[in-house]
Order: sequence, then C-alpha cells, then structure tokens
Amino acid sequence: MLLRATTAALACGLAATNAVAQEAGALQHEEITVTTSEGLELSAFVSRPTGETSALPAIYFTQWVVCGSIAPNPERPSMQELLALAANVALIRVDRSGSGKSEGAGCDKLDYDTEVRHYREAFDQLIEHPWVDRNKVVVVGSSLGSTTAPLVAVDRDVAGVVIQGAGALTYYERMVHFDRLQLERQTDFSPLQVNREMRRRMEFQDLYLHRKMTPSQIAEQYPHLEGVWESLRGTSNAPHYGRPFAWHWQAAEQDWLGAWSLVEAPIMVVFGEYEQFESRHGHRVIVDTVNRLRPGSATWLEIPKAGHSLRIYPDQYAAFDRRDGKRQPELYLEPVAAWLRSILTR
Repeated sequence: MLLRATTAALACGLAATNAVAQEAGALQHEEITVTTSEGLELSAFVSRPTGETSALPAIYFTQWVVCGSIAPNPERPSMQELLALAANVALIRVDRSGSGKSEGAGCDKLDYDTEVRHYREAFDQLIEHPWVDRNKVVVVGSSLGSTTAPLVAVDRDVAGVVIQGAGALTYYERMVHFDRLQLERQTDFSPLQVNREMRRRMEFQDLYLHRKMTPSQIAEQYPHLEGVWESLRGTSNAPHYGRPFAWHWQAAEQDWLGAWSLVEAPIMVVFGEYEQFESRHGHRVIVDTVNRLRPGSATWLEIPKAGHSLRIYPDQYAAFDRRDGKRQPELYLEPVAAWLRSILTR
C-alpha cells in the first residue's frame, strides 16, 4: 500500500490533530520498573488517555541513538504521546541503562546488542501491564530506533511495526550514504573535493566498522586518513553520537533486512523527502522486500519536504542545516493513527 501525505489531503484532520496537541496533558502516566537478565532495574512508563479504564492496544517505543531520558514531560509532549492520543492507544516506553532513573552504566557505555536485549526483556514484562492489551501491541521505532524495532519484534507476538528515520541497508552503507549527503548538502559545498573525500571516508568507515579499529588507531596506522574522523558529522559528541565504539561495531554486524523478513505482522515505513541521514532506498527496501514475501502487508508513507525530525523544510539544503523548519505533526499523526486503527481492529 502506498500513502503520500499532503496538506490538502489532511486538511480535514488538522483541527482534530491540533486538538490532540492541545490535550497532550490528557494522558495519565504510571512509572514502573522492569528487571533485566543481569539484574538491572530500568525505569519504564506506561501511559494511556485519561478516562480509559480497560486494557488498550499499545505502542511500544524504541528510541533514537542519542542518549537521554524519555520520561513524560508535560511541558513538551512527544510525538509518541500525540500518536497515542490520536489513535487512542496506550504508550509504553523504557529508559535505557543509565538514563533517567534507570540503573546501570550510562547510555554512553551501552552497546547495541545489550540495548536490544534490554528492549526485548522489557517488552516481555511491560505487555503484562493491566493498561495494555498484550495481544495488540505495535512496536514503533524512531531514527536508529527503527533498526532495533524489527529485532524487538522478531519472535514476539506483535500486532504491527511502524518505523521512521532508518532503513535496512547495512550500517556501513548507511554511514557511507550519510557521509555523501554531508559532502553534497553542507554549506561549504565543494564538488571538486567530493570524489576524493568519499574515497577517504569509505576506506575509513571500512576500517572503523568492519575491522573495529578506533579512530586513533586508524590515524596512526593510515596517515593518509588523518583528519577524516574529525570531519564526520556526529563525532563532536564523543565518542560517536555519544555512544561507545562497540555500539557502532555491533550495529555493523546486524542483518536488519533479514530481521524484517521474519516479522510477520503488518508494517508501516515512514520516510521524509528531505531526510538528512538515511536513504530513501534504505527505507523502501523494507516495504518492497516484505511485500514480495507477504503481498500487501507493508505500507509506505512518504511525507513531502519532511526532514529526519519530520519538520517541513523549504528544500533539502535547509533541512540539512535544520534551518526554517516548521512543525506539521498532522502529516505524520493522521495517516499513522489511521493505519494503527485499521490493523488493531482486525
């Protein structure tokens, strides 16, 4: 199924979505703890629309790579909270190790495999919450949380999976594409240097991700690659997007497309036209692969002019600079909430 969000097509739903946004405080939250297999207590949050008293279908959220608590913030309702209200479902979230009140080493020391395992262990416990209909849980991933989403869903009885902001190419392909976008869209664009610099970055990424060398080891052993690390976007937040090298090395070992092939529930893939990090192909290959295996079970939603955070930009260069972006959450909320309602009432 192909969907394309347009302002005109969603105009009739705009008032309702704005009402949802204004009523973001209309969720009630319960903070609980879950226990991992190594005995850590992680802080978790189950939310539902105020006034609901029976168990509801739920969305289980897997978050982006950047560290930080995803505890409810009444001053700044999240897109996931707005989606829960729009679809009238419960929302399940868990703070990663060392984030918020969660025990354990900080997120800056948390590797990819452990993060996925924690999500899976938390899922098994949280779907038993009395506010949740355990037979109607949809995993929702955002940004690089879209890579953990299918790994959480595999071998779990989920009602569906929704992702936005990451695809199913290898992590190496993802990073090379990321580098290419940076060179093509950054303010100090220099087309005469793109080819040379991409060759350096591709060699660097291979050594970094596949041979598991640290940037300092690469600079020492391959002097011609000195300075590449410092030029990469995301390395100013040490060590890399604020996550340990092991997170990225383990991400490079994952078979995300293989995981998607094993998810038998309906899926929805959301892509922003001006996505700053991930490729359209990386998103699209999920839908095309799943529909070849199980025709009609994957839905594609493309939001015109949307960037990674789903803000709407005048062009791809403004999106890359995160300049002049406008919030139009209804372009995401309306079609995704409608899709959720359609699969949860089957």
